[in-house]
Amino acid sequence: MNREHHTHQAPTTDDDRELDPREAAALLEQTTRRAQRQLDLHPPLLMLTAAVVVLVAYGAVWLSVRNQHPYDGPSGTALVVLYGTIAVWAVFVGVVTRRATSGVSGRSAQRRRLEALAFGVAWVSVYVFQGALHHAGASHAIAYGIYPAAAPIIIVGSAAATYEAAVENWEWMGFAAAAVGVAGIAAYTGPATVWAVVGLGLAALLVARAASRIWLHG
Repeated sequence: MNREHHTHQAPTTDDDRELDPREAAALLEQTTRRAQRQLDLHPPLLMLTAAVVVLVAYGAVWLSVRNQHPYDGPSGTALVVLYGTIAVWAVFVGVVTRRATSGVSGRSAQRRRLEALAFGVAWVSVYVFQGALHHAGASHAIAYGIYPAAAPIIIVGSAAATYEAAVENWEWMGFAAAAVGVAGIAAYTGPATVWAVVGLGLAALLVARAASRIWLHG
């Protein structure tokens, strides 16, 4: 009497199936992009928000000075809008940065703090020098017009462009250099118009940068 032998083979599941090299590459790319989005310190939303902040802040000052002859400087209300919107945006940046870098510590975290400190010192120094201009008797057109509108972008932007070039981050180096160029050209438009030109120019650069990141990085 022949006895039949049946071999029972467990069904192959997706986990047991060997991963195709193309699927592995696609999975790696997807994982990399997800990690980059999570660690991105300059997401498109942040740049679009910055564009709105620039338009509101610089636009408020321009509205307050556009009809001044001779030029006297921004009104108190315009300055409140200028620095208030920048302060709110700085808080927003801090929240985004903390979320993107949560769990990251060690030398990377220390380097970011030192970088922030260095750029903060550069930014404050711009306004300290503005006080020196006023103390030396510079006209309101210089001390409260051309200089505060263009100098922060030129000085801090040049430092940022140099830093980005040093770390071979060419996209951000180009953005910073373009911002310096906008501020440099705007400085020749006069103490009132400079606010409008810098505001519109920076907003356009920020929108273009956000669009390029969405297009290139998804």
